Formats: sequence, C-alpha cells, structure tokens
Amino acid sequence: MTWYRAFLTVGIFLVSVLSLSHASAQSTYPDKTVRLIVPFPAGGATDILARLIAERLSSAWGKPVVVENISGAAGATGTAQAAKAAPDGYTLLTAVATTTTLLPHLRRDLPYDPLRDFDAVTLVASFPNLLVVRPALPATDVRQLIDLLRASPGKFSYASSGFGASPHLSAEWFKLITKTDVLHVPFTGSAPALPALLGGHVDMMFDTLPSVLPLVQEGKLRALGVTTAERVPFLPNIPAIAETLPDFDVTSWLGVVVPAGTPADIRARIAAPLMQFIQEPAVVARLRDVGAVAAKPNTPEDYAAWIRKDYDKWGRVVRETGIKLGN
Repeated sequence: MTWYRAFLTVGIFLVSVLSLSHASAQSTYPDKTVRLIVPFPAGGATDILARLIAERLSSAWGKPVVVENISGAAGATGTAQAAKAAPDGYTLLTAVATTTTLLPHLRRDLPYDPLRDFDAVTLVASFPNLLVVRPALPATDVRQLIDLLRASPGKFSYASSGFGASPHLSAEWFKLITKTDVLHVPFTGSAPALPALLGGHVDMMFDTLPSVLPLVQEGKLRALGVTTAERVPFLPNIPAIAETLPDFDVTSWLGVVVPAGTPADIRARIAAPLMQFIQEPAVVARLRDVGAVAAKPNTPEDYAAWIRKDYDKWGRVVRETGIKLGN
C-alpha cells in the first residue's frame, strides 16, 4: 500500500497548490485590464451609463476598465460573446431588459440563455416609460382613458417604436390588463412615431422619458402615468399607472452581469463600488439627465432575484398577448 499512500499524498499536495493558486488569483483581482461589453452602439443611454460604470470601477481598482461596443441583433450579438468569455471577472456585460428578459421569449434562436449563461452582479438603474396621449383626447388620467377605450373598442390607436421593444410591450400589457381593444401602429423608432401622435393620426403612446418628456413639458403631449410600480422621484406630479392598475409595472433596466461560474467573491468585489456609486447625488443627477432612476443598493443575490422575476413576468405577458417579432 506504500504506492497508494504516495499517490494520495501527491494528489492532496496538488489540490492544495491549485486551491492556493485560485485563492491568490481572487485576492489580487483585478491585476490586469477588465473589459466591459456594451451590446449596443456607442452614444446611446446604455453606452453612456456603461462608461460611467467603467470609470468608477477603474478608479476603485486602480486598473483600466475598457468599454467594448459589440452591437447587432438588438443586443444579442454582444451578449452572446460575453456568455462565451472566461468566468474570471475580466469580462463584464451591461445587461438590459431587452437582451435579458424580453428577447428570450421572442426569439427561439437566441444564441445564449440569460439565466444559465450569466451570474448577476448588481442592478444600476431603471428606465421608466411614460404613457402620453394627444392633448385633444378627452382623458386626463388613466381611469378616464380606460373608460374611453372600453366604451369604443377598436376606435383608438397607439403608436410604438417597433415590435418587441419595451414601449410596445408596455402597451400590449396595458391592453391585456384593462381588457381594451386598441389598434397598434408600429414605426421604426420614436423619431417617426412621435410626429404621428403630435399630428393626431394616433391617440396614445408609451415611450421612454428622454423621448417624450420634453414634449410633455412644452404642452404638446399629455402625460397620464409612468410605467414603474411607484412614481419617479424627479417627476412626483405624474402618477404611476400602478396606482390605478396595481399589477402594472414595466421597467427597462440596466445592470452588470458576468459569465456563469465567476467566483462569488469576485462578483462581490465588482458589486461593492457600484453600490456606493449609485447612491452618490452627482450620479443620481447624471442618471436623471438620461431619463434613468438610480437603483437602490442591491447585492448579486438581490439582482438575480430581480432578473428571475422580470424574466417570468415577460414570459407570461408574451404568452398571453401572443406577441411575436415582426407580427
């Protein structure tokens, strides 16, 4: 049995060396450049926030954090590349609702599984949509709008910035909950959709705050409600639709995730400076400038639960409404 004891001793030694090496690698993280993948082109809201995140992490760690824009397929291309990266903390991904909790229910050929291929780090911000109507429409609040739509099924219409995007799903879920019949008029973005609403060719629209809030402030559109569960802190006079429809909560969001299998202590080291970051008044103000609301401090476990809840919700909405890309 001497050979067996020798073999066992060597095995234990190798395991110990590998364990110490792994622990050492984690204790010195990061010791080289970290890349933050943004699955959308430069210049958009996601890219702007990603660069703020990269700047904060770089400052906290004393190591470069480089933003890498990999756009295509509504964010699926860059997200798929991040899913294939090594789970060592040196590749981060800016995850958003579209790529994480919406597309999986709309595309069968998605080249990644958001729940299987990624581990959560922290939620950074949310992006409310705003329900607006043309000023001549005889509805000044959500209840009046519902009554108006129910009284004349099929008479009214809503514009959207495209199939499958958050504003489109906001409207379809609104129809589902209120049991109303409103015609969908899709456009290829907010820019061509808004003139149709301003011109009275459609009656209502859900869209992002940066797109429609200036028009509301100018009196060209009437805001009836935000799509978040609670009122937006910097828009206290605009009710949440959930005040009338308690189950209604549509929130676009942005957070940081890493490839599945990334050690928990590395995820915690990424999350810690970001949780401080989103509480700073200057950051809250900067997020507000792009129509975003800073998230409350949250752990990787909190964010994972958030993603799961949002994923399940949109699965139910897509099934019940029958929404398909390009329908």
